[in-house]
Amino acid sequence: MLPEMKHILYATDLSENSRQALRYAASLAKSNKAELTMVHVLPDWVEIMSENAGIDIETHFDLETWENINTSAMAAAQEKARKRVEEMAAECRLEDPDCPVARATIKVLQGDAAACILEELKTASYDLVVMGAHGQGPFIDMLLGSVANKIVRMSPVPVFTVRLPKEA
Repeated sequence: MLPEMKHILYATDLSENSRQALRYAASLAKSNKAELTMVHVLPDWVEIMSENAGIDIETHFDLETWENINTSAMAAAQEKARKRVEEMAAECRLEDPDCPVARATIKVLQGDAAACILEELKTASYDLVVMGAHGQGPFIDMLLGSVANKIVRMSPVPVFTVRLPKEA
């Protein structure tokens, strides 16, 4: 007996190339009459700024100032990411008005992409993860991107990776 797919998680980095993976996620959701959840993960701004500056940014701002900066930046980034996911969904509906992306739940998270996706898998009964794989990292990531690699290795459910072209 073939396994049923009732809930598919589509993880996206919002790149132009990720549209190919969305097509697969939509097709699988439609053919299986499955629910579709689209997730995008924003990076942790404090961590990135600290790494780039070579210092712990949090120690140079009082907590209230940093919270105001982080809250404002996160809200703007979440809105932009949500709009991008909605644009991708609208394009899918143009090709197929019954595209399941129109009914998809959209989630924008913040943190380490792989960790957030793995945590999301614990929040609902997902049957499959669909995501693109760039494969531009070092030797360990020769076949898959680092996020996809970690998801494939640690996901409690099957992962369908779509090989994406290298971005210019």
